[in-house]
Parts: sequence; structure tokens; C-alpha cells
Amino acid sequence: MNANGIPRTAMYLRCYPYDKWEMSSHQGALMYQAYRLGLPEPAVLMDNGHPSTRPLPALERLIGLIDGGVYNVIFVPGPFVFSLDDREARAVVRHIQEAGCQMVEIPPRRSRTRAGEIDSY
Repeated sequence: MNANGIPRTAMYLRCYPYDKWEMSSHQGALMYQAYRLGLPEPAVLMDNGHPSTRPLPALERLIGLIDGGVYNVIFVPGPFVFSLDDREARAVVRHIQEAGCQMVEIPPRRSRTRAGEIDSY
């Protein structure tokens, strides 16, 4: 949270192979989700063109920032962005949550969530 008690937000995206449009549809959906929830526009951290089996510099930076208390809420399309291996993805999610950060996913197209609720993992 910042000094005014407003959550600090980020989004993380990963795509392999490289996406020249930088996952604009996912960015838009995550930005809209933040707006819908009344949260500030998220900072964008992206590993574009990086397979999940290799080092992910933006994810490593994000984890460091979360551990340092910079971000309280992160937006992702789903846990698969962290790794295609479910165990590895769950381990990252667990680390994020244990650091006190809430993870928000893109809701299903027909989500019935009431306004103001956070759909989280």
C-alpha cells in the first residue's frame, strides 16, 4: 500500500514465442479488471519470448518487488504464466500469497462476480 492506503498493483505476462503485439488483449483485460475493482493502473512486467523453462527476468524482478513490499496486488491471466508445470506454478503462487500479495486473474467471460469483489486465486 502507498502512504494513502491505496494498493500498489502490477501485472505479469509471459508469452512464448515472442508476441510482437505484447499480449495487448491480455494487457487490456487486466487493466479493465483493475479499473472494474477500483484499483490503480497496474505496472506492466513482461517476459515476452521467454519459455517457462528458462530464467524469467521480469518474474524474478516482480518477486523481488513483492518480497520488498512494493506490490500488494498482482494481475495475471492465470497461474500458467509462471510455469507450464503445475507444481512450479503453484509454488510461485504460494510464494506470492505468503508474501502478503493478492493475485487476481482475468475472470471468465461470464463471471457473475458482484462489482467491487476481487476474483483471486
